[in-house]
Amino acid sequence: MIDQLPFKFSEKTGLGLISSPENELAIKWIKNWPNWPKPSQFLNIFGPSASGKSIIGRLHSQNSSGKILTSLVNWYPEELKNRHFILDEVTVSENWSEEALFFLYQSVTESMGTVLMISKEPISSMAWQLDDLRSRLRSIHTLEILPLGEKLIKPLLEHHFTQRQCMVSTSVINFLVPRVRREYSYIQKLAHEIDMLSLELKQSVTIALVKRVLIKMSEEKIE
Repeated sequence: MIDQLPFKFSEKTGLGLISSPENELAIKWIKNWPNWPKPSQFLNIFGPSASGKSIIGRLHSQNSSGKILTSLVNWYPEELKNRHFILDEVTVSENWSEEALFFLYQSVTESMGTVLMISKEPISSMAWQLDDLRSRLRSIHTLEILPLGEKLIKPLLEHHFTQRQCMVSTSVINFLVPRVRREYSYIQKLAHEIDMLSLELKQSVTIALVKRVLIKMSEEKIE
């Protein structure tokens, strides 16, 4: 049994994650590491872009001393001998060697380590070509970060502005809340564009300024 490491988790972490109903199950599993329900040595957290998945991965890395990998292409077996890993933005692509993933799966299973896989879609439903890998990934426990709910829009806006050190009044936030798309990536992009325009014009953030950004972004596709 691996010794439990202390895990300090507040409603808003230093890494910029807001604890909410949308991610509460994922956070619960991360907080409970290494005591994941047997036989779960592997966990897949999936959800929309900018929903905090990578931040959860970094928190888990701090807690578990796990190695973070953002790709697995040119690899050597000795580099995959760690007991704990975080694989960020996993997808069927040339960035992730299926042979390396299968080797990693087998190595971690033998060492009784753990792997957190982060992705936009469930790992189990991806079109893996390697039969042995596909069959094993289908057995991995999956947890979804839910789509952005209405109650999270205001704190998420406040969070992104705070992260950018952009001063925005409550009246402007309240103006924005009913007018924004309910998408994590949109909220992130919106805060960025408002901050950039404010700096460019050397003006404080006003309702007139955010209206300009809203009009501009209404014609853009946000990934």
